[in-house]
Amino acid sequence: MAEIIAAIDEGGASDLLSDAIAAMPPVASSGSGSLGPFTAGYSVQGHFTSGSVDLIAPSTVRIDHLHFDWHIDLSFQIDLDDFLPTFCIPQACVDIPCVGRVCTPRICLSWPTISVSVPLDDFAEASADFGINVSLAGGNWKVQIVVQNVSQLQFGLTTAAVLGLIAVAVTPILLLIPFIGPFIAIAVDAIIATIGIAGLTGFLGPIISPFISGLKIPVYDQPKHFKVLPASGPNDPDVFIELDSVSADVQHSNEDELVLSVDISP
Repeated sequence: MAEIIAAIDEGGASDLLSDAIAAMPPVASSGSGSLGPFTAGYSVQGHFTSGSVDLIAPSTVRIDHLHFDWHIDLSFQIDLDDFLPTFCIPQACVDIPCVGRVCTPRICLSWPTISVSVPLDDFAEASADFGINVSLAGGNWKVQIVVQNVSQLQFGLTTAAVLGLIAVAVTPILLLIPFIGPFIAIAVDAIIATIGIAGLTGFLGPIISPFISGLKIPVYDQPKHFKVLPASGPNDPDVFIELDSVSADVQHSNEDELVLSVDISP
């Protein structure tokens, strides 16, 4: 039987994990992807806040409404060559005595790529099942819960505004193109509208979900060579014990409890 046993119920586990999640540093990532026919680079950062905890014997910690607040800076690029025909200056040829026929080179113009930046703040919520992981690393016993399964990922209402913000940002730029600007703006706005919420969440999902699917929450971290009592006088040494083994699981008696068991030796 373990020499030390500590147990907390679901209320205590909720408080413990809430504090542990709040102490975690912000996470960040950057990259690029395709949003419909357009290229979009992104830089995203965010932090977690805990939801409600459900302990499920023998080894599952379920967190409902796990909340991830995120901010994304979206760099949205539109290549006008995808919408406008290639414009070329016609060749001019003349016949020169003793030289022959001479023609000017064929010159074609490329349309520019338009870039706009769109910032957005929103959140995502998930329900996730965590397994319990115990390890001895660097002389410390560590207990953490690690995501095993994410049953759903739901974005906040503000996310739906991204497409509108992109259209608002890009339309004034397109309208500056002489003669055909209004027609290009209408075409691009129509394409943005067809991307829809499904296309937008398909773009944001792979950006946000790795933060949640790779989440590890620390529960316990103590040195294997553990100081029990500090020295009480100049001739009294510190008192240590050895944490020989540590285990953690979910047990059910009258209620579900997260239980930590430790074997010690002098």
